[in-house]
Amino acid sequence: MASDDISRRDAERLLGLDATARMAATFEAIADRGALWVWGDEGDILFTEDGRRRNLLPIWPYATVARLENEGDVDGEHAIRIPVKVFLKEWLPQLEEDDADIAIFPVEERNAAVLTLAEFRSRLS
Repeated sequence: MASDDISRRDAERLLGLDATARMAATFEAIADRGALWVWGDEGDILFTEDGRRRNLLPIWPYATVARLENEGDVDGEHAIRIPVKVFLKEWLPQLEEDDADIAIFPVEERNAAVLTLAEFRSRLS
């Protein structure tokens, strides 16, 4: 377990929270740890779509919750830690080009929230 991760027991508790609490937990973890987690492999990052066919980048507050949600879906995929500074500087411009939004802490295909890039930036500050 990475030093900025949590135990499986704590992750399972977070997975059981309602959407509002999952969203709060995500932004608290990002503020405390200075990073967020996405899912993918060396070549691709997991994106999803919502009912309106918007491209969404799912993010999680810890590797363990991402792993519990996704592990076993595709061989070789894993949680990928992204420092917030890197996410803001490199990822957000690319997401903007791709016209993607951010899915906060999805559990069983239910997002805690979907934020535009501007909303996400605003929440971080």
